[in-house]
Amino acid sequence: MNDPMDSLRSAHRKAYGLGLALCLGTPTFLAVLMAARVVPPGPLAPEGLVQQVGYLFTGLVFLSGAWAWGRRGRMLRGFNAVAEAQRPALVLRESLLFAAAFEASSVWGLIYWTLAGAQAGRHAWGFLALTPMLFLALAPRFSHWAKGLEA
Repeated sequence: MNDPMDSLRSAHRKAYGLGLALCLGTPTFLAVLMAARVVPPGPLAPEGLVQQVGYLFTGLVFLSGAWAWGRRGRMLRGFNAVAEAQRPALVLRESLLFAAAFEASSVWGLIYWTLAGAQAGRHAWGFLALTPMLFLALAPRFSHWAKGLEA
């Protein structure tokens, strides 16, 4: 007989793996494009309006992290109320939602690269590096989902 924890573990393994693959694959792909100069670096100086855009992107990355932190707490608190048959789909949906939210950091990095990459490339690369770090730090692991069932 299928144990509910086994099906949840299997669903989490697939969902977490897919989310991690997205959060590693997209920045890696963009990094290759940027390093090979397929996407040329922007000529603008990182000052004035371009600097403000960089601050905006940084704020949006922090906002996505704060959103994920809050959503994670809400989802885990209400996880035991979800019907057993719907739990694997919920785990998959949430993992992909987290991955999509963190993928925005890669997009901000690419945009910043096209604006000021020649002089502020380290910032663009930083946005790319944040994508997998955010996923690893904030996406719920199996132990979090299992603990949510106990609550």
